[in-house]
Parts: sequence; C-alpha cells; structure tokens
Amino acid sequence: GGLFGVFEGLGYPLPVFLTRSTGEILAPLLQLFGAPSRPTLAPVTEIDAASALSEERLVELTSALIASQFGTTDASLLADSFTFTGPLVGPLSKEVFLGAFTGISKLLSSLEGLDYQYRDVRPCPFDVNRVWYTSSPTAVYPPTGKKWISPPECGSAQFDSEGKCIALTGGYVMDRRMGNTEGLGGVYGLSVAVGLPLPTPLWQLYTPAQNFARFQRWIGLKSEPLGRLES
Repeated sequence: GGLFGVFEGLGYPLPVFLTRSTGEILAPLLQLFGAPSRPTLAPVTEIDAASALSEERLVELTSALIASQFGTTDASLLADSFTFTGPLVGPLSKEVFLGAFTGISKLLSSLEGLDYQYRDVRPCPFDVNRVWYTSSPTAVYPPTGKKWISPPECGSAQFDSEGKCIALTGGYVMDRRMGNTEGLGGVYGLSVAVGLPLPTPLWQLYTPAQNFARFQRWIGLKSEPLGRLES
C-alpha cells in the first residue's frame, strides 16, 4: 500500500527486501525442505449491481455472521464458493477454513475476558455487497497470565444476492504502533502476545529490512524497544 503500492502499480516496484516478506522471498528454497507452496490470491469477486442488497440488509447479515463466529457455528451462512483471505494466510476454501477455525476456537474459548470490540460496520461504496468492520480484541491467556492487546484490525465480508457470505477477510492491522502483538494481527498477533508458538517463524513474516532493524535493536545498535515492525 501507500507509496510502495503506487510504484508497484506503475510498474516500478521497489527492491523486494523492502516490500516482500522473507518467507515469500525464500519460498522456493523453503519448499525444498517441505514447506507448503503459497496459494495464489484470487481477485475480488465482482457482483452485478442488479444483485446489490440494501445497506440495512448487509449490516444485518454481517452481524449474524459475526455472531456465528464467522459461520463456524452455522455453516449455512457461508456459500459453497466461500473463501477466507488474511495478510498471511489464504485464500482458504470453506472446508479448510471451517477445519482451521475449529482448532482456533478451542484456543479462543480458553481466554478470559475476551472482547473483540467490533465497531464501524460499514457497507462499501465501491464493492457491491461488501461490508467493512473494525475490531481490537483483548483477552488474558490463563496458562501464562499474559494479556492479548491487539491493534485495530480491519476485516470485510462480501455476500451474494441470496445473502450467503462468499468472501471473508480479516487480521489486517490498521496501526501497528498499538497493542502488544509486534504489529501482527489475527492468531499470529495472539500467539506473540501470550507467548504461544507461531504457525510460521516470526522472521519469515518480516521483510529482510525489518529483520535487519530488529537485529540492530537486539544487539543494541538501536535504542527503540523491541515489539514494533519497522517500515
């Protein structure tokens, strides 16, 4: 995004060590050692304006989706073509998403005082039947006593003409200076905050430039505290 996105869109991409994660750059090598291949991102579904639902209906559908833990307690809310995409995972099919969330829900149920702080539910003026929302989850993980304080995260849900969710996004951090997740969202941020193993090693999630900045802080060449992603 931002200036990086402008250069990328104009066909003048900046060096990959500034714009791509270390895991993405090393993906061909990591796959030789058994790492799964990265799925190809699917384009945003374009829905004909004739299939547009009212804003009131879209907010109602989004509220029901959130209440059902994004369809995991009521899969009928999800279309067969449903996909989930996050900044570090996806796109996941309906079957894979429901299977993955089953394990995550066990972790979430062990948290004390979990509050997602959902707000700003707003129909998108550009993408038909798409709704954006903001959340800032907080909770305590009893086994370690550590608190999860997520930075604000943005997510979205898109629905077909029948009100089924066809696409879900989540975990996109809006201000990485906030919270205690080292700038990460979703289950990655939760894991960092409460001291759980990450699904992917942390160094793979950062760009080489960010990893170098973290190394400088670690050896004392930078005075800023650890815990924030370098831009």
